[in-house]
Amino acid sequence: MPQDPPFPPDGDLDWRVTRTLRDGTVVTLRPIVPDDAEEIRRGWRALSPRSRYLRFMSISPEPSADTLHYLTHVDQKDHVAIGATIASADLKTERGVGVARFVRLKGTDVAEAAITVADDMQRKGLGTVLAYELERAARARGIKTLRAEVHESNTVMRRSLERAGAVPTSTNAGSVAYDLDLETHEAAPFSLPGVFREVTKTLMSLLASATSEAGDERSEPEDDAGSAGPRGT
Repeated sequence: MPQDPPFPPDGDLDWRVTRTLRDGTVVTLRPIVPDDAEEIRRGWRALSPRSRYLRFMSISPEPSADTLHYLTHVDQKDHVAIGATIASADLKTERGVGVARFVRLKGTDVAEAAITVADDMQRKGLGTVLAYELERAARARGIKTLRAEVHESNTVMRRSLERAGAVPTSTNAGSVAYDLDLETHEAAPFSLPGVFREVTKTLMSLLASATSEAGDERSEPEDDAGSAGPRGT
């Protein structure tokens, strides 16, 4: 288990932490910034039409300018986005390989959350690492409940959420909202991935737009294997 950095993601854009995954890959976690827009665009384009539809109820091959702005211009307080990157072979550039994000519902201590991991980075523990930092960031900002939405037909995902202690609270247009109470949830390293380890799929399928509805992808019972979360988060 990796050691904690001295403090959780606190909104400082210079915050960084390095983790080594199960296969030895070294990833850097850092806040998402406006300059990450092209990486988000690249990940969107990589989605199959089926994945786009299941995740966003859309098959559009390009994210809109408004969506890109929303996903990259975050205040890191009520809208927190943590990216995971790996260095290129020549160490001159970095590639985005995952994102963890939550958005606080206005005037509440509830946040909608989701995690995404690139296809080729799944089953290495990256989803677990991202989920851990997201939980630490949420607790540091006074978030008491994290919410995820999944398609009502995704029984594997729903069972996983329920096993982790999340409670279904509402249904809307074919999706089910699940809440995880952080005040009663075990505040231990990598506890949140019990909820989100099955909701991580293709890079940037996370969170399509500020106004869109929820979607989800296939999930499996191992780490980093599925996708869920409100698309407007």
